Amino acid sequence: MLHEEVANMMRRGNMSDREIELRKRIETEHTIFKYRMPASPAAEVYENCNVIRFYECIYEFFQYAENIEKEHINACLMYENVIETLYQLCIKYEYLRYSRWKDIEEMLSALIEEQKKYAETADCRK
Repeated sequence: MLHEEVANMMRRGNMSDREIELRKRIETEHTIFKYRMPASPAAEVYENCNVIRFYECIYEFFQYAENIEKEHINACLMYENVIETLYQLCIKYEYLRYSRWKDIEEMLSALIEEQKKYAETADCRK
């Protein structure tokens, strides 16, 4: 059974079109990553074990979490590669964690703040 089918069975309630779009985008990014990583040399896979764990945690959150805030969904949809964007954010701000869903929600809020900073900087340059 595909991850998406399992996710659909596990989820309760209706999802907005934007949430469905985000889930599909994350599913695609995760699938590409999942099939690309094992094709790498064993040493590279070992070195990237934290990246693999990060991808799995973020993927799981978006597949199974209920009532994801609309602001978080909209912020994520601004990026083609959502998981990679969140990973880079996590590297930039070392205090961010991803082991628990609450941590991921905090990361998504940090993404929104990052977007606000960027928008303010862009406005100042005009």
